Amino acid sequence: MRSPFFRVGIAAAIILMIFSLPAREFLKLTFMCGIPFIVFLHFAVHKPKFLLIRIISIIALVGITGGYIYMLTDLPERIETNRIISEGATLVAEGKYEDAISRYQELEKLDRSEKMHKKIAEARREETASNSLAEAKKLLQEGNQAAAIKRLNSIPDNTRAAREAKRILKDFRG
Repeated sequence: MRSPFFRVGIAAAIILMIFSLPAREFLKLTFMCGIPFIVFLHFAVHKPKFLLIRIISIIALVGITGGYIYMLTDLPERIETNRIISEGATLVAEGKYEDAISRYQELEKLDRSEKMHKKIAEARREETASNSLAEAKKLLQEGNQAAAIKRLNSIPDNTRAAREAKRILKDFRG
């Protein structure tokens, strides 16, 4: 435990878990299956041979192992899906909505059409809200406060532009 090699190894594992999407997905899956596996393994090893709890534990161990192996086969697609969604979200945050939408369309190749449609709808909603905010700011510069307030109130609450719209509205009312 006090060995510098052990400490460096632990530090490397932590850094890998934080910055590597494939490592995070693998470790998440391993811990989700590993914790119940250890519990059932305890009962399977430390109980008398024909006790019901041992038999149930062995069946659970086989089920967990099979489920773990099955989930590992889907791991590369899940990693790629998460990468695409992450990159698309970054593009949306930068205001590059069309680039984000084209990025989300890559989900269809991975048979994630439902997720693709959901993410594209979110990107379009963000784009519409951003355009409404820009229009409201333009109306304010032109001196048309009533139309600007109406436009700001039309921005959906669950968008990034809504925060700024609420701040502008607060400044008017304050």
